[in-house]
Amino acid sequence: MAIVNMKKFKLFIFDEDREKLINKFQKFNYVHIDESNFDSDFSEDDFSRPRSSEDLIEIDDKIKRSKDDIDLLLKFKEKENPIKAMKEGVEDITLEELASRAIAFPFEKIDSEIKALVDAKDKNNSKIQNIESKIVELKPWENLSSSLKDINSMGSVNIYTGTISTSHGAEFESEFIKNDLVYIERVSKDKNFYYYLIIVEKSAENEVKTLFSNFGFTPINVKADGKVKDKIETYEKDKEFLFEKNKNIEEELKTYLKYLEDFKFSYEYYRNEKIKIMSERKFLKTTELDLIEGYVPSEKLNNFEDEVKKVCGDDYYLNAEDANRDSGKVPILLKNNSFVSPFELMTEMYSMPKYNEIDPTPFFAPFYFIFAGIMVGDFGYGLLVFLGTLFALKTFKLTEKKRKFIKFFNYLSISAMIFGLVFGSFFGGIIELPSLIDPAEDSTLLVILSLILGGIHIFFGLGIKAYMDIRDGKPKDALFDVGFWYMAVLGAIGFILSKVLPQVEPFGKVLLVIMVLGMIGIVATGGREEKSTAGKIGWGVYSLYGISSYLGDFVSYLRLMALVLSGSFLGLAINMIAGMLFGSNIIGKIFAIIIFVVFQLFNAFLSYLSAYVHTARLTYVEMFNKFYEGGGIPFKKMIENSDYFNID
Repeated sequence: MAIVNMKKFKLFIFDEDREKLINKFQKFNYVHIDESNFDSDFSEDDFSRPRSSEDLIEIDDKIKRSKDDIDLLLKFKEKENPIKAMKEGVEDITLEELASRAIAFPFEKIDSEIKALVDAKDKNNSKIQNIESKIVELKPWENLSSSLKDINSMGSVNIYTGTISTSHGAEFESEFIKNDLVYIERVSKDKNFYYYLIIVEKSAENEVKTLFSNFGFTPINVKADGKVKDKIETYEKDKEFLFEKNKNIEEELKTYLKYLEDFKFSYEYYRNEKIKIMSERKFLKTTELDLIEGYVPSEKLNNFEDEVKKVCGDDYYLNAEDANRDSGKVPILLKNNSFVSPFELMTEMYSMPKYNEIDPTPFFAPFYFIFAGIMVGDFGYGLLVFLGTLFALKTFKLTEKKRKFIKFFNYLSISAMIFGLVFGSFFGGIIELPSLIDPAEDSTLLVILSLILGGIHIFFGLGIKAYMDIRDGKPKDALFDVGFWYMAVLGAIGFILSKVLPQVEPFGKVLLVIMVLGMIGIVATGGREEKSTAGKIGWGVYSLYGISSYLGDFVSYLRLMALVLSGSFLGLAINMIAGMLFGSNIIGKIFAIIIFVVFQLFNAFLSYLSAYVHTARLTYVEMFNKFYEGGGIPFKKMIENSDYFNID
């Protein structure tokens, strides 16, 4: 249950073996390639990288195109029964089978055919948008009874079409009605504008233009040779024709569904090819030799060398040594037992440990298990998720990552059942169970329990910090950074309790002395890295001020009490409402059942969501900041995690 020990290796091979060896590395999987740097004794011109950036650009393009094709074809695929799909799971496939299927598939040809159809559809959509914009422009003028072209043929008049703001429309019309040499027709209106057709005798042109200017008339060129209504109908027919063409294109695209699996093979193949290219770009090569550097788990070093021998025979040089504990380049691989392993998801989500740290997963997993169970605190909610996750684990064919995630919630559901029995809660009390703690009546006890668990959690984190200091040969740091804090915080808590609890009162003075000694120790050593005396004292006092943060830390654990109370009270309220309805007629009974099922499921969802989030918060903020820094580099295996297959 720890960070896997790593060996750093340097491997010299003949360049002619490179391609076969990188294939072996990928099949072996447990190789993390590190970038080889130019030695200062040599010129950069003496070396090169085996693969160019153009190779990477080309493979990225193929990955993108294959993914685009998959996403497109999935839109045409009939939806499967999700339960059946999960039960069937993803296909198991070897790297050799993946490569064979991908290479045999005429990717370029089929992708080009699909792209041509998609481009044709896009062009049609562009034409449709253009037509729709023209229809929108003409729509206000569709009630024009005459063709503008016919009116324009009358030489003695000028024709104007345009808009006026609705706020000036009435006054504008009244001015034109006074003039017998002008014909004005309001064609249509919308929220902001009136649309007008205006026919003007040329002798009244100047007067009309003055009115246009005064009222803010905006001329609009109506683009229609004949009647506007006829033009709109023509556009609508053109649009329908393009829609029909697109339907035909979609039907043709559906015929390519038979290639969906082939595109998935191509996508995963190219992703794994990219890993090889990126790895080779980290090698250094001369005309004949390649230098490869990286890391392998210590326990797999012999197997690693066996794979090298299969390709290179005796024509290689391998040097391997224990990875430098203090190097930030050592990749991190975690190995834990079946209980702890699912909780690695939480470690990975925060940050992987550095190689000189410890794997925090085994240390926070029991606390996470307990805290989440307390926050859900209902046997029914626990049983529901336990049965659901157990069914999924036993029935569905899952990827390793999904299996871990479901197993994680399976464990949390067990904790929820345990604390559901402690609190005597079954779906909010629908069935009365004997309880050790009643959340509704023993709220004070819950507060005390939350604070005690919080104290254990915090001091356990400090204890890990002390262990790491002692392990690293720094026992004084363990005393200064942990021991004095134990004395100060525990002494302060004990001294406060001695004032309110008769059982602790006799130890009050001793606890006060312990607290004071701890505080003096913090002030004296908190700034020990500073050079000046004033700096040492100043930082020491500032370090002691940090004791106030412990108060906030302890208060944070009251969320354990708050969440179990909120969940239990909400469940109780749902049961009360359902109970009142169930006592009425048949319709009331039906609604009671619906309310009970829907809202209890919703409360269960909220309880698990809250437990997941708030327990993570207690882990990351209250515990990890006592001993854990993180920032490690995850071990990059040579086989990409697949979206569609289990690749072995």
